[in-house]
Formats: sequence, C-alpha cells, structure tokens
Amino acid sequence: MSLIKVRVNLFTKIFGFSIFIILTTLFINYIFNAIFLEKFYIYRKKELMLKVIKNAEVIYKTQSDDDFENYIYDIKESMGIDIDIRNSRKSHMKNGHSMMGMMRRNSSIENIPYNEFVDKEFLGNDARILYYGEELTPDKGIFVSTSLSVIQAHSHESNVFNIITALIALIISLGSGLIFSKRITKDISSLNEKANKIAKLDFPKNIEIDRDDEIGDLSRNLEKMSKELSTSIGNLKSFVSNASHELRTPIAVICSHATALLEDKQINEKDRRKYYEIILKVGNEMKELIENLLTLSKLDSTVFKIKNENLNIRDIVEDALEKYDILELEKDITIKMKFKTEKIVGDSRIIKLVINNLIQNALKYSDIGGEIDVFQEEEFLLIKNKFKGNLDGDKAKLFQPFARGKNAEEFKFDGMGLGLSIVDKALKLAAIEYNLIVDKNTFTMKLKILKTID
Repeated sequence: MSLIKVRVNLFTKIFGFSIFIILTTLFINYIFNAIFLEKFYIYRKKELMLKVIKNAEVIYKTQSDDDFENYIYDIKESMGIDIDIRNSRKSHMKNGHSMMGMMRRNSSIENIPYNEFVDKEFLGNDARILYYGEELTPDKGIFVSTSLSVIQAHSHESNVFNIITALIALIISLGSGLIFSKRITKDISSLNEKANKIAKLDFPKNIEIDRDDEIGDLSRNLEKMSKELSTSIGNLKSFVSNASHELRTPIAVICSHATALLEDKQINEKDRRKYYEIILKVGNEMKELIENLLTLSKLDSTVFKIKNENLNIRDIVEDALEKYDILELEKDITIKMKFKTEKIVGDSRIIKLVINNLIQNALKYSDIGGEIDVFQEEEFLLIKNKFKGNLDGDKAKLFQPFARGKNAEEFKFDGMGLGLSIVDKALKLAAIEYNLIVDKNTFTMKLKILKTID
C-alpha cells in the first residue's frame, strides 16, 4: 500500500520550526533552572561566606567588641549571614552576652569541623543551614552560616513565575513568528509565481523585491536572468529565422540547377559547366555558413575552456594573409605590418579565429589597390583598412548575426554577415577588450591582446 505524501507549504514549515525553537528554548531554560539554579545559588553563597569570615576574623582580632557586633548586625541584615564564635571553654562573649545566648549559638555549630562547608537540615521546621568555620585560637573558632531554605521556599513561586513568563514569551514569539513567516513566504510566493511565468517564456517586469537579504538578491538575480533570457530567446529566434532564410536561397539554387541538368538533355557543354560552377559556388557558401554556425555554437557553449599559450602575433597574421591570398592578389592590396611586441599570451583558437575573420573582412571590403595596416599602439593590435560605401548608423548592428552594412548590400560583397558576430563572441568569451572605430571610409578594429610575457 502506497503512503499518501502530504505537501506542507513553506509558511507552515517556517512557523512550525519557529514554535519548535521557542519550545526547545523554554524547555532548556526549565532544565537548567531545575538542575543548576540551586547549585549556582549555593556556590555564590559559599564565595560570599568566605569573604565575610575573612573580614569578621580581622575585625574580631583588631577592633572593639562593639565594632564586631555592629559588623555581625550589618552582615545579617544585608546578606542574611550569621556570624558566631565557638568557645570550647563556654565563656561569655566579649560583649557580655548571656550564657543562654551563647549556648543557643554554639549548640548549632558545636560539631561543625573547621575549614569545611557543612549543609545541615533540621527536621521539624524544614530548615536547611550552610555552615563554615575557621579556627581563631586553640579554644575559639569563628563560624558563618546562612539559610538555604529561601530558595526552597520560593521554588514554587519561581516555577509559577517561569511558567507565566514562558507563556507570555511564547505568545509574543508566536505573534512575531507569524508575521515574519507570512512576510517571507509572501515574497517567496511572489518570486515563485514570476518564476513560473518565466518557465512559460512569459517574462514579467518588476521582479525585484526591495530587501537587503538573500531574498532580495534572489529577486534581483531572477530579474536579471529574465531580461537576459528574454534577449537571448529573441536573438535565437532572429538567428534561426535569418539562418533559415540564408540557407533557403542556396538550397533553392542548387535544387533548380540540379533539376535543369537532370531534365534538360539539350544543355550544351558551356551552359552545363556554368551550372556546375554555380552549384559548386553555392555549395561552398553553404559550407562556410554551416562552419560559421558551428563556430558560433561552440563559442556559446559553457564547456569551452580558455587556455593561455605563448603565441607569436606576426605568425598568426601572416598565416591569415596566406589563407586569403587570393583576395589579396585579385585586388592588388598592399599589406603593412609593424610590431614592437610579437610574443603574446592567449588562447590560440580564439586569437586565430578573430584574426582570420578580421583579415578576411579587411581584404573583402577594401577597394582595388587599397591598403591594410596591421600595427601596434601600446597593448592594442590595430587592423585598419579603407572601404567602399557608407556605414553610418550600422556600427551597432555589425556584431549581430547575419547583419550586414549598407555597403555590403550596395556593392554585392559575398558573405552572410557572421564574421563580426563570431569575432564579438570570441573576444567576449576570452575577456579581451576591443573597440571598433568607423571614421568616414576607414574601418579600424582595436584588440587589447599585446600583453608581453614577464
């Protein structure tokens, strides 16, 4: 038979836990009072009696009988401690007390040993007395005593008072616990409701709760997550839409030309070759698009770990130029390089990916007979080239996937608009500072990667 699982809400748990803490505190307080209160009371009395007997001994030996009697009276009234002299010769006290008074005092301390606390109970009157004595002379001793019946007599009243105090504390604690628990669970319920909306991709506003504690931090982080998730999903939808659009056109071209080659037997060799070239060109464009999409996917992955390696920036730039030397030769572009520092530290995958894309873009968008400058300014690497057309107002869009400047559309430059998007993600992943400067017809990318090795 399966057990029924009862769900207990957070408010009930917090409130129940508060009651448990309160009851536990009261119980521990009661146990400590029952076990240790009397012992602590006796310990304090013993400490006080030792102090009193030392003072009484000094006064008895050095001052008059009247001073000694006054001290006895003051101690009795202020501390409830009796001071007696035990005289083995049964002589009168210094102050002329009667033998009857002396016998009355000495009868209770007659068998009390010196230098030892003795706790005596007297049957019949439920009296309980604590004694302590020290020897003055071979035939005289001074004793102090105090009643321990006070704490016993008032134990009932003390217990009643503790119970009343506990009930009042319990009522106050329950009230404050109820208010506190309600407030906490109210804010958590609000966050839970908004989290459910986020889970359904409905991004609410004003999630943040004005609190300076963990719940306030949670609300702020939840609002930040909601905004970033909303932006990411919007970018993803746009990315998928643009990717689908970019793939649909080359696929349609390949299908139409392949169909023509398959069905039209009368195509001459020249046209047939032209169709093949178009299919190959479009296929290569699709290959490049897919590779770029995979690169973006890898850069978005949380498993991509940055490595620090010793690199030579000149070698990386020269490899990129060699890779795209066809563009360089076709446009008769002049490359100028000047470095003060060639050895750097960084992730070779990131640095090569960024340099390759920037060099390709510089070659692609430069005019025939143009010039590309690759040089150093302090810790920054600059890649600078002039371009055709106009980029006014397009700078912010250039790092978005599939975004292309007006000049790319105007002059029919090849590409899908993913190069700078890849550069942007790679640099952010490696935490590399960068800045894009577009001044009239000059495009300059600054990368803070020229950090020398110590």
